[in-house]
Amino acid sequence: MVKIINPVVGACSSFSLPNKFQVKGEIYTMVPCDGLLLCIFETGSMAVWNPCLNQVRWIFLLNPSFRGCSCYGIGYDGLSRESYKILRFVNGVFTKNEYANTGSYKPEVDIYELKSNSWKTFKVSLDWHVVLRCKGLSLKGNMYWIAKWNRKPDIFIQSFNFSTETFEPLCSLPVRYDVHNVVALSAFKGDNLSLLHQSKETSKIDVWVTNKVKNGVSILWTKLFSVTRPDLPVLLAFENLSYPVHFIDKNNRIVVCCEEVLADKRNVAVNIYVIGEDEIKRQDEIEQHQLGFSWPFISGYTYLPSLVPVPSSEDNTPE
Repeated sequence: MVKIINPVVGACSSFSLPNKFQVKGEIYTMVPCDGLLLCIFETGSMAVWNPCLNQVRWIFLLNPSFRGCSCYGIGYDGLSRESYKILRFVNGVFTKNEYANTGSYKPEVDIYELKSNSWKTFKVSLDWHVVLRCKGLSLKGNMYWIAKWNRKPDIFIQSFNFSTETFEPLCSLPVRYDVHNVVALSAFKGDNLSLLHQSKETSKIDVWVTNKVKNGVSILWTKLFSVTRPDLPVLLAFENLSYPVHFIDKNNRIVVCCEEVLADKRNVAVNIYVIGEDEIKRQDEIEQHQLGFSWPFISGYTYLPSLVPVPSSEDNTPE
């Protein structure tokens, strides 16, 4: 089942996954873009889906077993919004501790253009890697991730420009990052980035926003608000819980979805909170499940429904 929840107005709709999805196994991850969802399955299959229109397009793969430690993205050429593209690349060669990774490497980077129904592959030297649990964000045609340099401790925002088909470092994070803290990206007012940070030690929540993100130009972070209260939810209590997701509403409050362990220590509730500088309230409980059930370590996705059709191809290549 799929649940689309609007916590601002309290609306909730549920419906079944497309029949074609049922035979492809579990969905490993999804990347939202303009109301479209790039769906990656555990089997390695890939599809673009608009739940509102019930449209699905399967993407033929050069290497179905590629999934592994791959990162995925979806966006479009800024000159032609109709030219949607899919990106995938191997996310580094990690040691047991991903933060001890050193050196550079040349992974294969694959780009698929939905209009021409074709893949192209190239190698690029990368001296950074994506912080695995921090999900990527598609915004105004480009992709953004929280990443770490391999040879120095700095954490920063890495982007991929689908117009130039290049990786472009954007800016440093406005907070000191620790592997035990929560850092999560989202969109803010359509064309800006927001960053949610929660300290594992103090449970303090900081929310930062940027000015307009455009063409990889250096940007500035502004703190929207900070909250330190004893009743704040712990957004990531244990490593085997799902990573929280959030967005900022029109009143500059964060709406955050997270998992919380129940009193019996065996079950988990997926909850939605609305948090502002002077308020905190639990809006909805989406579901309960057994502790350890979480997969793929994300409690949901920030999704803006739209009537953008799933792009069709110009040729007749079978998919």
